[in-house]
Amino acid sequence: MRTVKRSDSRYLFEPIVTVSGGILGFELVKKSKNNEYSLESPLHRSDEPAKEKIKDFFDQVTLASINADVFINNGFLLSIRIDYEIACHIVNNAAMRKVLQQHSYIRLAVSEYFPEFSTGEARPVLHALSRDCPLWLDSFGEGSTSLALVMNEKFEHIKISKQFFWQHQGTISFRKIIEHLLPYSHGVIIGGIESARHIEYLKGSNIQAMQGQLWTPYNQEELIRSFF
Repeated sequence: MRTVKRSDSRYLFEPIVTVSGGILGFELVKKSKNNEYSLESPLHRSDEPAKEKIKDFFDQVTLASINADVFINNGFLLSIRIDYEIACHIVNNAAMRKVLQQHSYIRLAVSEYFPEFSTGEARPVLHALSRDCPLWLDSFGEGSTSLALVMNEKFEHIKISKQFFWQHQGTISFRKIIEHLLPYSHGVIIGGIESARHIEYLKGSNIQAMQGQLWTPYNQEELIRSFF
């Protein structure tokens, strides 16, 4: 892994907040070139070389390891998004698999466009990943995600996408979808929370946590100062 420091300014820790107002954990994201970030931006640009994506993932795992005490002492989880190319690299890298096994607070959030999500796929990469690290299903309601996928695979948490939430917020059908997902995971996380009104729409829904621009992300120094 490359050397990264606690003060690395390229990454932010976005809070994942429980319905009671506590913190379930964080998502570790990289700032874009214009020094901004977005929860719902594509995981990686399609033209970004696989080598660069894998280097970024190595940096993220290194940061997760450096800050282990923050996550362990507070019982926080740390989610890192991956796509198929990164997943294949993990499966074929024994050293990386060992690091994931040793840091039990890390969670891999699998991209909604993971090729193995297609109907009829045997999903060998997905199953190999799940042996080394608990998986989250990212951006449910987009790409190839479906209830059938959730029923047939083991995802610790399911994150509903911003677009799906905004389209169906406040409806009975949205609550029914959440209820259908619950038996197959440890909890549902809603993405795209940007206002108090969004939280109001979720009242009475049996969700575990929320994520969005309503909560200010932490940089490295703020994370350590607040929780170490």
